[in-house]
Amino acid sequence: MPISLTPWLTPEERAEVIERLIFYQLIKWDNSRKLKLKSGGLTDIYINLRNARNIPKASPYVARVFANPIFRLNPDRFIEVPDAVTPFSSRISELTNIPYITVRKEVKEGRTGDAKISGQCFSGERVCVYDDVITDGQSKLGPYQECLARDLKILPLVVLVDRQQGWKKKFVELGINMDVWPGMTLHDVRRYLVENGYMERCDIDLEKKNPLIIAFDGKSWEEILPFADALRTSGCIIKVNDLLFQKGAEKLIPDLSTYGRVMVDPKSYDISNTIENIMKHLLPNPPWAVTVHASGSKKMIQAAVNILKDTPTKVLAVTVLTSFDAATCEEIYVRRPMEQVLALALIAYRAGAHGLVCSPEEVSELRRLYPNMTLVTPGVRSPGADKGDQARVDTPAAAIANGADYIVGGRQFLTASDPVAEVKRVLKEELKK
Repeated sequence: MPISLTPWLTPEERAEVIERLIFYQLIKWDNSRKLKLKSGGLTDIYINLRNARNIPKASPYVARVFANPIFRLNPDRFIEVPDAVTPFSSRISELTNIPYITVRKEVKEGRTGDAKISGQCFSGERVCVYDDVITDGQSKLGPYQECLARDLKILPLVVLVDRQQGWKKKFVELGINMDVWPGMTLHDVRRYLVENGYMERCDIDLEKKNPLIIAFDGKSWEEILPFADALRTSGCIIKVNDLLFQKGAEKLIPDLSTYGRVMVDPKSYDISNTIENIMKHLLPNPPWAVTVHASGSKKMIQAAVNILKDTPTKVLAVTVLTSFDAATCEEIYVRRPMEQVLALALIAYRAGAHGLVCSPEEVSELRRLYPNMTLVTPGVRSPGADKGDQARVDTPAAAIANGADYIVGGRQFLTASDPVAEVKRVLKEELKK
């Protein structure tokens, strides 16, 4: 299966390259996502290396950037695919002392020689294709087939930016057995632009008005990235739990913070010392909120609160899981859900928790008892939507009307034919935002 190798630019080099691309006007950005891609889609960031033709000093610089990975691969020759990288090829060849050929996407009419390529290549040679970006991978089929037809040994495809738009799946579909070696990802570019003030993550007023928390449960980083990207300026909060184990909190939280506020949802339950150790991992990049189980005791909740006291992170105490019905609650707690929620809420309040997680059935009473606490309500479903494994549920509008500050939605959005459109529909039609 094709893989994406570790980027050939270090974090420090990526920052320097992005700044130079900005200076040379080779990157465009637009928070309204109205930049047109060649595929016909729209984006917030467009890598425009073609514009190097208009900036004389840009071509030598970009050529030096590309020369690094090509020299390290040490091919017998490299391959350019017109026309985004054409201004750099002769300079790369001069810098690396490696010859190159041009493989055209279309047959050039009127040629007496090979109508598909310019330059020489010989059977058995090791070659690498290079290009400005890779999107869904479709455009790489032609050069790949030309290499196979000439019995060339194909090294990884070198690109400056991996736009992370499904090329791995497309390569499998097309039978392209070629690795991709990017200098950086589009996420790297976006994170740099947001963190350095070139782009806004989201309008602050919009964040304040948006009560939706999107649960990215059971999804990989690659799976959630397109959704998070499209929602970046909506003000939604991003909730993660199992993804923490895949990427680690120290890396995941700053990456996700590019796209919105982050709710870390491990629902921690352990002895106080262990809770302290867990919370310390959040200190370098404090999220918007973190969850602990209220049933872990006042001392345990206090341990989390104390570790995070000098950060903006809210400690949210989970009362009774919304998947528990009355029978399950009595089996575990020997209490009805409302009784147990009220008992745990009192423990959390006395421990100094900033908020509570409860079902829509209890939120009204908790709002009456704890008017200043942040109330987060999972178990919300639009009218007619499948309840899934949730037991104590209500609609988004009802949960907000009854006192919830924030509501959590997951599968209703993630399984929708157009997740972004479904988020916007709920905000506009049901929550009137």
